[in-house]
Amino acid sequence: MRALSSLFCFAAVGFFLAGTVRAAPVRLIFDTDMDSDCDDVGALAMLHALADAGEVELIATMVSSTNPWSAPCVDAVNTFYGRPTLPVGAFQGAVPVSPSKYAQKIAGRFPQDVATEGRVREAAPFYRELLLGQPDHSVVIVTVGDLSNIAVLLKLPADRGLPSGVETVQRKVREWVCMGGNFIGKPARDDLKLGNNNFTMDKPNSFYAIHHWPPSVPLTFVGREIGSVPSDLKAGARLAALPKNHIVRAAYEYFFGGEPKDRHIADQTAVLYAVRGLRKYWDIEPRGYMDIAPDNTFTWRYEHDGHRYLLKRKIDGQPNDAAIEKIVEELMMRPQPSR
Repeated sequence: MRALSSLFCFAAVGFFLAGTVRAAPVRLIFDTDMDSDCDDVGALAMLHALADAGEVELIATMVSSTNPWSAPCVDAVNTFYGRPTLPVGAFQGAVPVSPSKYAQKIAGRFPQDVATEGRVREAAPFYRELLLGQPDHSVVIVTVGDLSNIAVLLKLPADRGLPSGVETVQRKVREWVCMGGNFIGKPARDDLKLGNNNFTMDKPNSFYAIHHWPPSVPLTFVGREIGSVPSDLKAGARLAALPKNHIVRAAYEYFFGGEPKDRHIADQTAVLYAVRGLRKYWDIEPRGYMDIAPDNTFTWRYEHDGHRYLLKRKIDGQPNDAAIEKIVEELMMRPQPSR
């Protein structure tokens, strides 16, 4: 009996060492504009599916838009997936309001309470509060909208015994994953001809956030060529197979004014990388930094390191676009959980 017990213990240790025990979930704060494009809804839906699978621990959802319906829409998605108390913060500054084809309609159709209960906190100080409650070097921040909240966080001074925003980031953040930029050529540069809404809606704060992000904390860009133009990755048409009352299907229907259609997956690729890392999905440019100008054009320089950006990975000589599209689509199409 003792020999059998010892054999069992040895097998259990071998099972553990073989790496089959699930890794700890990624602690993550999601920062979205949730207004102009429906891929934000798809990205947040993916995060809830990954959280249900034990791959991510959602700490909070932040909104960078000043559209008054963006935060209620975020809360509606959180509530749909069984997390009605997931904290919501929002940018409080003065930037133009972006219209949305779906945010108000989703907030009015699906249960949410931030619009009536006033549960939305000012994002930057809320970031600091939440980060200080986490283990050191443990939190991944993923931004799929404007960089306004990050800039204001970095501008926070030390106050009433609290460290500055920069000190908080240095101590608590493991990585910032930023969806934005067009990384064309070698060295990469962006002249904005392909568009770059996540940087250009609030140019001063985009410039500030990227220039003042502490170099000791990795900043990884997921460029538009990874999941948007000119990559041509897309998903969304299959959402028509979901029930009519599924919130992701509804958001895509409102966005397109009818049946769901395929849409780029820029925000979804950023979320997938933030949770799962490179895996066999992408390669990375690990050297250099983004030298961004006040007009948000940039050149990638190699005088020092600190920033990174994703590169397409080829399998048998071909980009693995179809595989990534399938993963994104399956995560977006998870049914509403019964809780």
